[in-house]
Amino acid sequence: MSPYFSLCKKAMIRSKEFEFYYKQDASHGAILKIAEKAIPANRIYVPLDVAIELCERLELLEQLYQEFRPLPENGQLGYQEIVEAESTYKLELSVRRYRQNLLITQSKKRLTRGPPDNINIPDMSDFRRELAELVEHLSTNCLELLVETDESGLSRMVRGNRVAVIYCPVRPWPWTHSYQRQQLLLDPQLVGLILVDRNVDRIRHYCERVYPDLMLDTYVDMDYDHDEWSVFYENLKVRWIRRGQQFRINERPGTLSLKHEDQWFTA
Repeated sequence: MSPYFSLCKKAMIRSKEFEFYYKQDASHGAILKIAEKAIPANRIYVPLDVAIELCERLELLEQLYQEFRPLPENGQLGYQEIVEAESTYKLELSVRRYRQNLLITQSKKRLTRGPPDNINIPDMSDFRRELAELVEHLSTNCLELLVETDESGLSRMVRGNRVAVIYCPVRPWPWTHSYQRQQLLLDPQLVGLILVDRNVDRIRHYCERVYPDLMLDTYVDMDYDHDEWSVFYENLKVRWIRRGQQFRINERPGTLSLKHEDQWFTA
């Protein structure tokens, strides 16, 4: 594999141009270098599997920004941190004179020694779309989708160092806190239907065939008309979580979750 980075994409975010480089890597599939063209020293290095999570964190900050109204003239709005073995990434969303600014700082680096690296992004929505498009393309070409089965017989879909977890923001759907079953959260066949097929009818038929009792109980609990059930299958989502990381499915905002009811799983 070449030790050099190759330019694969340029993106103009407002008046600032960013360059995206990549090189293949045996451990991560690929490593990205994202740099500000005008100031090449402003850059970060992100392994491809970490870039998948970076896109998800950016989407969370984007949702926060849309909900944060009225905006202050100046101030910090949100913060996210991604702690990896090779680097720590801090995402700080703020506004300056009512205009958003996202600072991404990379520290505690093993891939690249030296002081922290950072980039300033004037519009995280445009940046996230550009990054997500590149990550999806590279993931398809550099990361193989695998199905692994552990000693207990539980199977999961793996891409790089990430495990696919199914969740749904609609309650009381089975993929929320109320109906947690680890098999439901990790089912690799269902992950494939959600990611690749995206056919709501096929997703529904699969769930009703594999989990008939649970689906029937849920339909009764929801008390929805037969024609409206498809909306719940449309809301099924997949998030890629670092292998070995503990996670739980939280209730949607506005519902109560007691500490003794919390159930943690390991990806």
